[in-house]
Amino acid sequence: MKITLSIVLILLIVGIICYSIGSRLPVDHTTTVSGTVEASPAKVFALITDVAHGASWRKSVQGVQMLPPDEGRDSWVEDLGHGEKMSFLATRTEAPTPTGHALREVLLNDKGASYGGTWTYALSPGPNPNQTTLQITETGFINPPIYRFMMAHFIGMTRNLDQYMHDIQVAAVKS
Repeated sequence: MKITLSIVLILLIVGIICYSIGSRLPVDHTTTVSGTVEASPAKVFALITDVAHGASWRKSVQGVQMLPPDEGRDSWVEDLGHGEKMSFLATRTEAPTPTGHALREVLLNDKGASYGGTWTYALSPGPNPNQTTLQITETGFINPPIYRFMMAHFIGMTRNLDQYMHDIQVAAVKS
C-alpha cells in the first residue's frame, strides 16, 4: 500500500511540475524547416497540392477524404489512424511561376481544437537544375500546458515538419 501511494504521489508531483513548466511556455509558436527536393518546383507543387493522394506517400496519413471546395479552396480530412482525424483548408495557393517560385498555405480547420495553425509551403528553384528548395513554416498554437511541455521537451516542435519533408523528398524521387 505504501509503495502504491508513493508511486501515485511521485506521478502527481511529476505531472504538476510538467504542467507548471508547460504553462510558462508560449501558447503561440513559429517554426521552420528547409530542405532540397530532387524534383522540379512544378513536380513538388503537384505533390503538395494533390492531397487526395497524400496517403500514398505520407507515412503518417492513413487516408484522405476530400470535402466540397470552400469558396473554391481545397478542403479535406486526413485520417492519421488511431481514431485521429484532422480537417484542413487550403487558404492560399500560388502555382509555380516561370521562375519556379510557388506558395501554398494550409490551415488546420478543426474548430475548438486544443492546437492548430497553418503550414506555409514556399517553393523556389534549388541549387541545381531539377531541384527545389522547400521551406515549410508552421505558425500555430498549443493550448494545453502538458502538450506544450511534451512538444518542447520530448517530441520536438519540428517533428511533423521534419516527417513531411522526409516523405516528400522520398516521394519526389519515386514518382
